[in-house]
Amino acid sequence: MKHGLALASIAASLLMANTAQAACKGSNCICKPSELKFETPQLAKNADGKFPISLEADSVEAQGQDLVLLEGDAEVQQGRQTIVADKLRYYRESERVVADGNVEMISENGDYLASDSIDVHVPTQIGSMTNAQFKLSKGLTSKDGVDTAQIESRGTADLVNLEGEGVVRLENAKYTTCAEGDDSVVIGARDLELDRVAGVGKARGATVRFQGIPIFYTPYISFPLNDERKTGLLTPGFGSDADSGNIFELPWYWNIAKNQDATITPRYYSDRGVQVGLEYRLQTQRSSTYIYGENMSGDEFYRSEVEARNILAGTPDAEIDDDRSLLTIQHSQQFTDSLSGQINYNDVSDIDYFDDLRNDIRYFSATYVPRDVQLNYSGKYVRIGARASEYQIIDDRISEQFKPYERLPSIGMRTNLPEGPMGMRYGLDASYTNFSSDSRIEGTRTSLNPYVELPLDNIWGYVKPRVSLYSRSYQLDNVDAGVEDNPSFAVPIFSIDSGVVFERNTSWFGDAALQTLEPRLYYVYAPEEDQSDIPLFDTSQVSLNNFSNIFRENRFYGDDRVGDTNQVTVGVTTRMLDNESGDQRLTASVGQLVILDDLEQGLSSTSATIESGLGDLLAEVRTESAGAWSTYTFLQYDHDESELRTARFAVSYQPDDDDRKNVSVGYYRSDFGTQVVDQVTVSANWPISDRWQFFGEERYSVEDEESLATTVGLEYNACCWKLRFIGTDRIHNRDIEDKRTSVFVELELTSLGRVRTGL
Repeated sequence: MKHGLALASIAASLLMANTAQAACKGSNCICKPSELKFETPQLAKNADGKFPISLEADSVEAQGQDLVLLEGDAEVQQGRQTIVADKLRYYRESERVVADGNVEMISENGDYLASDSIDVHVPTQIGSMTNAQFKLSKGLTSKDGVDTAQIESRGTADLVNLEGEGVVRLENAKYTTCAEGDDSVVIGARDLELDRVAGVGKARGATVRFQGIPIFYTPYISFPLNDERKTGLLTPGFGSDADSGNIFELPWYWNIAKNQDATITPRYYSDRGVQVGLEYRLQTQRSSTYIYGENMSGDEFYRSEVEARNILAGTPDAEIDDDRSLLTIQHSQQFTDSLSGQINYNDVSDIDYFDDLRNDIRYFSATYVPRDVQLNYSGKYVRIGARASEYQIIDDRISEQFKPYERLPSIGMRTNLPEGPMGMRYGLDASYTNFSSDSRIEGTRTSLNPYVELPLDNIWGYVKPRVSLYSRSYQLDNVDAGVEDNPSFAVPIFSIDSGVVFERNTSWFGDAALQTLEPRLYYVYAPEEDQSDIPLFDTSQVSLNNFSNIFRENRFYGDDRVGDTNQVTVGVTTRMLDNESGDQRLTASVGQLVILDDLEQGLSSTSATIESGLGDLLAEVRTESAGAWSTYTFLQYDHDESELRTARFAVSYQPDDDDRKNVSVGYYRSDFGTQVVDQVTVSANWPISDRWQFFGEERYSVEDEESLATTVGLEYNACCWKLRFIGTDRIHNRDIEDKRTSVFVELELTSLGRVRTGL
């Protein structure tokens, strides 16, 4: 059987079979590459370590000592390298093959070429072909006497020059990464160089065609042939939107070294101006650096917007700075095994930057950005962290009282001491912070929290008595006349945590399961200590919107307040564990806070006393089925007001049969006087067919009866290209009545980049 002809017939049938994907599910299987399959050749080497060269044809004629003529299904083979043709001349001395008529060639790594004629040196496969078709493989796998090559790319060329060492140069070429039978995305080039070793393609006089229509021309373009990084121009981006006008960007990627790279992106907005972006990354064994910056000198559209606002505000002559920029620097350093450091620096020119130029809803409501540097030491018995932090205020409408304090610096320490007698645990949490402000009370705070705990654990339960001391001392500046400038206080706290675990065998929806019942009793006592002369630097009331918060020593976040406390928390948790997998199918907890004495200490002297009696009731339920469903429920009930303070509910569906399927619905309500949040969120990704997929997300304010952000879209996945239709509608300028709507179409050419248009 002729090896090359067998390859052609087998490959043709398999490629046709691989075009059909009707039974496919999920994005990882609809885009399987085409495959070439052929008979595994004999690979036994000679004594010199080389594969022998075999010749076969209907007619074989030797002419002298050097030339061998082969006609009729002629074949030359060395290992996996195979050339077949109607007529073939083999030169023994130079190991050169010249062939004509229906030429097919298989390379060592599974590349396939077909042409009218070929002139090639067999061992190195250096040579040339005319009127060629080529299929380049990712590599070979062999099983049961069959070699399989996954096709990475394919194309045609008038002339193919095989230059050895993985380099192929083609003239008047067409090149595509689409599967066999699909020519949706094709690069046509006067000269095309494919360097398989470097993983780089270079095209001169190149035209990119989509569905046969030319959409981009460039005199020179380079592109990756694999996942390796390379220096060069990336695919340009095109687009437009209502505020910025037409948009064009031309990124340039710089592969500086194996551990560092940079991307420089000039970007033109027809209604704003020119912006330049820079992204730099550096990674070493002990450090990581990331720098991202953008700069636009003179934003014309932004200037007109600010001028209009100033007129409405009655300040038409106010100075306007329309230079806009963004800078982020993040660096982490591991100096030794115990000493590390981090830097996080951010700077943005104006409050509207994220809304106008970043299009990231996470930052639309940002009023300040952080800047901090940290140094951390982690030893055997102690951990120490030092931090200096400040904030760039980008919203000048923030009142002084709501601006965060700068910490210049803050030093914290936590011990990790060995256990004492009977398993006793003891230690110290301490901190020193210098709080800085331009116009408010500022100063230093020293916090010391020594503690001792005696855990008495058993397989069926535990008892953990604990005694701690919360000590605070201050040195204050900018205080009012007659106010103590170095106040201090100390509050001892006693607590005892106890629990029991009961177990029983049962079933959960027909499956064998183990159920636990875990009652818990937690008592904490702290005497009242007057703290009315203590400023609030970083302290707030604990919010019981998390079940674990009901079992806290201190009912305040931060170190400026220690609440007087005499209360008991009664709780119970039950779990349902799958006997076979050990997975936790159900976790349900309920906890009731019982206040034994009135609680006087508040955040300020005007804070209301919390009366004794029943405190908040918390309940939390998590479920995770063996299939696709999971749920979460949390409730906080206020007995005094006889109402729910907080309610959260989420349900998600994510089956294993298709990774494109994901639906989740969430509800959140928080009601604390004037601050009411009542929102519903819905997100979905769902395949309509093997190729079409719907995706969407909605955040709706029930309280305002308004949508906060909506995104809906459709995506068509043709594997070597994707088409997305996306519509968004979101609040603008932090005003729920002001909406920004955009609709855009995005065309992604796989391995080549994206073309995007918008309205």
